[in-house]
Amino acid sequence: MRIAVASGKGGTGKTFVATNLFKVMEHMGYQITLVDCDAEVPNDALFFDYSDKEKFSVKSFIPFIQEDKCTYCGACADICHYHAITCIPSVSFIKLMDDACHSCHACEYVCREGAIEPEWRNVGKITVYFRDGQLKLIEGKVNIKQNSPVLVIDKIIDQAIKLKRDYLILDAPPGCSCPFVHTVLQADYVILVTEPTPFGLSDIKQTIEVLRSLNISFGVLVNRADIGLKDWKDYLKKENIEILSEIPYSQKIATEYSSGNLVVDKIPDMVPIFEEILQKIKSHESSHC
Repeated sequence: MRIAVASGKGGTGKTFVATNLFKVMEHMGYQITLVDCDAEVPNDALFFDYSDKEKFSVKSFIPFIQEDKCTYCGACADICHYHAITCIPSVSFIKLMDDACHSCHACEYVCREGAIEPEWRNVGKITVYFRDGQLKLIEGKVNIKQNSPVLVIDKIIDQAIKLKRDYLILDAPPGCSCPFVHTVLQADYVILVTEPTPFGLSDIKQTIEVLRSLNISFGVLVNRADIGLKDWKDYLKKENIEILSEIPYSQKIATEYSSGNLVVDKIPDMVPIFEEILQKIKSHESSHC
């Protein structure tokens, strides 16, 4: 089963939930791998002491236009959804704006003259972390100035799926744009982490709309649930959305987390909370088998 941990905005505690749930499930004996899909700012590895690691480059297609073969027909520019190619036939002008290219190969496919050849650029890297010979964590990181982390996210999830684990935990990018969508599309269930603030409630509503349009099952975990707005429960009840857990504000939790510690290691009372979340997700899984 693939469980994505997501949020409508940053700072709600998404990585806090993903890392601690992973540790509890690992302790319960599951074959499990944590996948850090927040490829612009990955930080799951900060909470683990995995000294054994390997790194791999992620390369992306970029079209090279051979102007000596080009007839300036404009087919490549017409097919490009992202307007990365400008073609002006009347003055025999063609130019690729590679920052806008999304590496879809459509231009190469439609070019009748064979004027487009593939080149490859390094867009990011994958780091895999081991312990006792077991691959425990996969992290993707996109290079600076790249327009999208989607290709890196797709690569790390593909690699994780091949591992054939009992569970994968996908720590999704915040928000509900393309990186989020590419992560949750691979999930069987999504834990939405929110906070009882105006921004938290507004953003989680948008994220819920996206998940419903994609027909993906989800539940909500409310972090720091005892401070801030009080009407979030009314909204979730009205929308018939399952509340997986309510974690109260705790200075001790904040201190341990900001020190790079897993709270389930330092605060034993937190362990049953994550065990209960898992049981609710497993009950959902069983009801849909």
